Amino acid sequence: MTDQTRRQEAPETKTGCQPYGQSDPSRRDTEAPQRAQDQSAAVLDRLGRPDPRPTHARALHIDPDAASSRLNLPEDANAQHDILRSLIGDTADRAIYHRQALLHLHSNGAGRRLPVNPAAWALACVWRGLDLPYLLYGPVIVTGPDTRGVLQTLTDSLLDEAEEIARRTAQLRVEWSTRPPASEPAARLELLANARRATHRT
Repeated sequence: MTDQTRRQEAPETKTGCQPYGQSDPSRRDTEAPQRAQDQSAAVLDRLGRPDPRPTHARALHIDPDAASSRLNLPEDANAQHDILRSLIGDTADRAIYHRQALLHLHSNGAGRRLPVNPAAWALACVWRGLDLPYLLYGPVIVTGPDTRGVLQTLTDSLLDEAEEIARRTAQLRVEWSTRPPASEPAARLELLANARRATHRT
């Protein structure tokens, strides 16, 4: 999560995660990310009006620089799979850190030396309720649970939490450009404290 860590050999297991004690291959980008936006158009009926029927699954796309954007996934399972693969860049693994959500990430992000995704890591830690001993790499898509092979929509409360954690992480990254953390463990502690405040705001 900071420039102080060094690259090490990727783990042998094919996974999007890497053990806590190993290095962070990302480079700190101090440019502030854009505000979260919706990546998909509204679904219209035959008369051109918004269709009230649920025809998509709402999700959140979180980039390694902590920029986040909403997107709408189609109902078709194959179409959902193709979109996730396109956004992530390869085959996606699923990780469960909340019983009402799934995190989709690159199946070999550490091996491909993708940048660390600090916002997604902090989100996973908060939802799981512990300090995860590994990192998450590359873009991450947050969706609702899988029901018979079809991804469901992310609830309003979880969507808001994920967006707020990404926003706070982006702000912290900007602060680190002029006030770098003392160490990698210190950076993770500050990141987690920042993320936990996002879920307890009034």
